[in-house]
Amino acid sequence: MTSPSLLLLALALSSGADNRFLHIVPLLEVSQDPLGDCARMRLEPFVSPYGIQQPWPVVDAPSQDLMLAQERPLSDTGQVADGYAHFLHIDERARAVYVIEQGGFAGTTKAYGPLPLPRCTPAAETPETPRR
Repeated sequence: MTSPSLLLLALALSSGADNRFLHIVPLLEVSQDPLGDCARMRLEPFVSPYGIQQPWPVVDAPSQDLMLAQERPLSDTGQVADGYAHFLHIDERARAVYVIEQGGFAGTTKAYGPLPLPRCTPAAETPETPRR
């Protein structure tokens, strides 16, 4: 049995079809890093090329691995010559996020955290609570 979308595609691409109005619908992209995307979405409003303006805790003695964490970009320096770039490091086991800030005139690196790991649950997957 042929699915309806394949049948429509076959009809649209047939030699006798009027292809002037053929619209291609892009495929739905599935994130390879939903946890990182969630944390990025929640924390992005609090960072800028001018630095972090939140009272987040600063890591006193960060490990070398933490200071070099650049696997998840959060923001870049933008058009600011001595601006800051920010990266996320997620510790899933500890359910914590660290924001690594790099840049500035002297090229400093600072780690903020641990911040609580945000929870992003799509509305379709959120169970409804019964009304009383």
